[in-house]
Amino acid sequence: MAVSPRGGTKKARCGGCTIRLVRRCSDRAWWFAPARWPLVTGMRLLAKYHAIDPNDYAVRREECRGCLRFIKTELKDRSPAFVWLNDRINPRFNRLRNSLLTPEELAEAKRFAKEAFED
Repeated sequence: MAVSPRGGTKKARCGGCTIRLVRRCSDRAWWFAPARWPLVTGMRLLAKYHAIDPNDYAVRREECRGCLRFIKTELKDRSPAFVWLNDRINPRFNRLRNSLLTPEELAEAKRFAKEAFED
């Protein structure tokens, strides 16, 4: 069973470990993290506005605690503005991110997420 010291009760789901992918991209391209910061900041501000706390999710692995994936998932349900922006920006950003990764690394991130959130 997933546990959280803050008493997180929401069930977490993840299709690919964003944290691992971002770390790899940042290691390979100095500009990746600064290019991503405005997007992350925008999501965090929208999350604050919509009272979304990613720490409310129960996780099995400490490194998953507070993951941006949880914010993004809830914003898709709560914010039409986010959905509109995400539909335009996310495909381009994913192509950019994936251009810095190997197919094996993408597959590894999917496996890691699956193992981290299997029931």
